[in-house]
Amino acid sequence: MITLYKSPPLWGLPSLSPPCLKLETWLRIANIAYDIEIPKDFTKAPKGKVPFIDYEGKLIGDSTLIIEMLKEKEGIDPDRDLTSTEKAISLAFRRMLKENTYWGEVYIRINIEENWQVFKQTLNNIYFAGSSTPESEQFLQQVRSSISNQIDQQGIGRHSEKEISEIINADFQALSDYLADKPFFMGHKPTNLDATAYGYIANIILPPFKSLIIDRVSQYKTIDQYCERMKQAFFPDYLPS
Repeated sequence: MITLYKSPPLWGLPSLSPPCLKLETWLRIANIAYDIEIPKDFTKAPKGKVPFIDYEGKLIGDSTLIIEMLKEKEGIDPDRDLTSTEKAISLAFRRMLKENTYWGEVYIRINIEENWQVFKQTLNNIYFAGSSTPESEQFLQQVRSSISNQIDQQGIGRHSEKEISEIINADFQALSDYLADKPFFMGHKPTNLDATAYGYIANIILPPFKSLIIDRVSQYKTIDQYCERMKQAFFPDYLPS
């Protein structure tokens, strides 16, 4: 049995972390059984963050590396029937979601003050049992400062919210155009791209945050319907909270 260490469920999502939700979605697509642990600190995390897993007594970090390892060890690959061209398209979309779309998502939670207050309380509830102390306030401010610096260094944080909304909207337009009327991104069967797409898209459009970015991307009904299909297919046990 695999033990999955992840961020907790919230807002009807199995995890408030896109990489955690990506990995858990992949495990369900691959029909691999797992237990769940919600760590309060990341001292034993191989990469210093979630998700990570305990597999045959060994701790392994990073969602992408974990998936590649499990594909080899378990002999399961949802992409096995794809052509080389389809695999290339899948990789390009996955990289877009992880390396571009993700940073717009982080900007929404960290850099917009109203959203930060909501997210800050969420983190406080998870790691400090909802109790606000000088120590918790200092820790959470350090978290915000660190992540805000990462957003700035990546580049997207140097743009205005309106400019970022245009950048992320282009990602969603590409996703919507490619998905079209297919049940899953690569056709009638879920693949590795669906695990990544659901993990990152749902974590933008479902949490209770407000921004120009969300206003734009929430208009893609094709994407909304896709997220609902993924939820019903793989996470019917998670209810809104």
